[in-house]
Amino acid sequence: MAGELTIRIQASYSKNGAKWSRTIDKAVDVSGTAVQHAVQSVGTSEETLALGDVLPSGYAIFYNLDAANYVELGKATGSYSLKLKAGEAALVRLDSWPSIFAKADTAAIDLEYWLLPD
Repeated sequence: MAGELTIRIQASYSKNGAKWSRTIDKAVDVSGTAVQHAVQSVGTSEETLALGDVLPSGYAIFYNLDAANYVELGKATGSYSLKLKAGEAALVRLDSWPSIFAKADTAAIDLEYWLLPD
């Protein structure tokens, strides 16, 4: 089967007379059957996300469920390439990350995430 994963990104902007809107749709072939979905409490000390049976290679969706604090994510200890402020979400491609490391800012946050190998 092809196109098992459908991705839609929709954004619009309007400020000081400047406006734009864009929707991107993409169907992706997925090679495996394992998907990891979890909500993990991430504290202010670095920790790794639970991966289940999924290798962190392919698409990942992260959603910071906290109302006040940010979380940082990365593929190496102490090296964070992604920052999600309170209430933010991101869709990213993980290129054979060995692990996913996370660290919250001021207080623990709940991070919801999906790992989808392609």
